[in-house]
Amino acid sequence: MLSAVLAFLITVIGLQAPAAPVSPQQPQRARIEAYTQRLGVTSGHLEIPAIGVDEKIREGIHLSVIDRGVGHWAGTAEAGGPGNMVLAGHRTVRTAPFRDLDRLQPGDEIRVSGIDGRRASYRVTETLIVSPTDIWIVERTEVPTITLFACHPKGSARQRIVVRGELVHHPIVQFP
Repeated sequence: MLSAVLAFLITVIGLQAPAAPVSPQQPQRARIEAYTQRLGVTSGHLEIPAIGVDEKIREGIHLSVIDRGVGHWAGTAEAGGPGNMVLAGHRTVRTAPFRDLDRLQPGDEIRVSGIDGRRASYRVTETLIVSPTDIWIVERTEVPTITLFACHPKGSARQRIVVRGELVHHPIVQFP
């Protein structure tokens, strides 16, 4: 049904969806997920006082998104939600919000707010260095978790630095 509506809109009014760079062999779900990683719509705010981070969070982790700041891996948990909230950022290029990710220590605070007014606080539990192919870092977790990652070492894409934290304050809603 949805594809019929899209075909109608394309034919009648010339509407065209942005093309995601995916192979025709990929299933439809993979095409949708590839597209959502490029959205870049502001979806929240990130604060990490220990390293001076005070940044908007944008939806998606495509380079076009993280070139503008912090990107939220679409489909992972929201601020304070169940599972694993995954955020990506650069360390040495563009805005470099995760430049000093390696300075975070267990116990440091990470604050996240969503566009719905939900605010959550996490405490750093560990820092890991992994391979770029270690995508297990985005898997859902039993405990509400936040995962921040960036290229490592600084100036290289050879590995990834991963900082994980656990929720310490359940989210509250605060409206301006």
